[in-house]
Amino acid sequence: MTLKKLNGDQALAWGALSSGIKLVTSYPGSPSSGTVETLISLAKKHKIYVEWSSNEKVALEMSIGASIAGRRALVCTKSVGLNAMIDPLMALNLTPVHGGLVILLGDDPGGYGSQNDQDSRNLADLLEMPMMEPVCPAEGYAMMREAFNVSEKFNTAMIIRETRSFSQQEEPVPVSDKPHQEADLGLSREPWRFVPVPINVVEKHRILHERMEAMVSWADNTPYNKATGTGVKGIISAGFAHRKLLDVVGDQDPEEFRLLKLGVIHPLPRKTIAEFLQDCQEALIVEENEPYLETRIKAIAHDIGSPAKIYGKQSKHLSREGELFRWQIQLALSEFMPGFVPVRKYFKEEEAEERPKKEDYCADCQYDKILDQLERAAESLGQKPVLVGDPGCLVTVADRLDAKYALGSAVSVADGLSKAGVEERAVAILGDSSFFHTTLPGLCNAVHNRSNILMVVLDNKATATSGFQVNPGVGRDALGREAPALDIKHIAWSCGVKQVYTSRLDESDPTLEETFREALSRHELTLIIILLDSPIRN
Repeated sequence: MTLKKLNGDQALAWGALSSGIKLVTSYPGSPSSGTVETLISLAKKHKIYVEWSSNEKVALEMSIGASIAGRRALVCTKSVGLNAMIDPLMALNLTPVHGGLVILLGDDPGGYGSQNDQDSRNLADLLEMPMMEPVCPAEGYAMMREAFNVSEKFNTAMIIRETRSFSQQEEPVPVSDKPHQEADLGLSREPWRFVPVPINVVEKHRILHERMEAMVSWADNTPYNKATGTGVKGIISAGFAHRKLLDVVGDQDPEEFRLLKLGVIHPLPRKTIAEFLQDCQEALIVEENEPYLETRIKAIAHDIGSPAKIYGKQSKHLSREGELFRWQIQLALSEFMPGFVPVRKYFKEEEAEERPKKEDYCADCQYDKILDQLERAAESLGQKPVLVGDPGCLVTVADRLDAKYALGSAVSVADGLSKAGVEERAVAILGDSSFFHTTLPGLCNAVHNRSNILMVVLDNKATATSGFQVNPGVGRDALGREAPALDIKHIAWSCGVKQVYTSRLDESDPTLEETFREALSRHELTLIIILLDSPIRN
């Protein structure tokens, strides 16, 4: 083993590499993109395939194909990307995987780079898939290796959850010196194994429950759950929240209270938790966002007849919104254990120091100027259009939008406004990456149903907000190789959009404003493609 100083994203990447992966897929989104970027840098030397897929659903389906082929696959996504994967995931859970398949899930408590403050742990119950969460980079490396082995042992996809703050912490990580060797179980062509249909879906669901029940025993025996300390008061935490807790209480085994660190959060290790609660009169659950652990640990306490009182978010000891900061943990512990003295005092005024750093890829954004020209053109026609945007670079002009939801939603939301009889012209504004992500179904629907909205695609030939990664409109792939560049104009024509304009932003040239004026004057589905100069990061 060699010690390498790695952050959380890098440690997870090296863990996947040392597991013998063949394929890595993702749609850009932080956290988790850092893991993909690391694997891109290692891909040529170790002969692994890495791609930025057109969307998260495609990324997952690529990994499913690799698993059926008997190869190990890693798919990386952020919280809202997991939402986009749910359709195939709800069939994947019923079909025992062949080659190991791991989903790296990046949650974003605090919504630093997301349109919501989502706690994706709640989806583990819906998906009926195991979920793990590492405390530190070293554990992330080891946990990734474990996840691939467990995936093949129990024939299930595994989810490893990280948060933005976890991804940025650094430490020396023991990394295997063995050369990369791909795992290969060979193609599986077992009848009905990968074919859930009405005649077998109930039986497959029953087998899924048996598989998950068998995994409870694995969860109880994994070394990633650990109890320490003594006393009648207990504290339970998981993932990076546990690291923050240790920063407040210290790394030494406590004498005045008990600690339980959970590394497996679905299925929960019931026996481990039950044994911990037997020695507690009270327990505080330290976790970020929703009371996921708190609610389920209360159910375990009820089932075993434990008199221990469970505290956490539902008791208002901790907030349910945003990132959990160390000063908040310190405050909760002082209320839970009067007289508690932290190893170091944390203050609310220092909160900004804990917030994860975010690189600003939008510093030179020109979208304000584009909207200025759009509004001037509309004003000259006596119009005040309703502006509907997609997530991404448009966050820089969010205050000027009337609505913004998920990637690919702008066209259909705008069309819904129009079909509902809104007199103002509805304008859908989106980026080129969003166009390829999930806009096409909405575009086809708009053409078929004779929409009269105006669509504006801001084409900078990159997935800019997350780091200028490539998309299908760029003439190269994730590894820098030449690739076909799909043309938005030709695709729109092929889908039936008859009025398509192409323009550039040039303040000295009134062409764009004139294009807006002409497009707004039409009462039919119209598309404007604005070409922007935005170099792709190497």
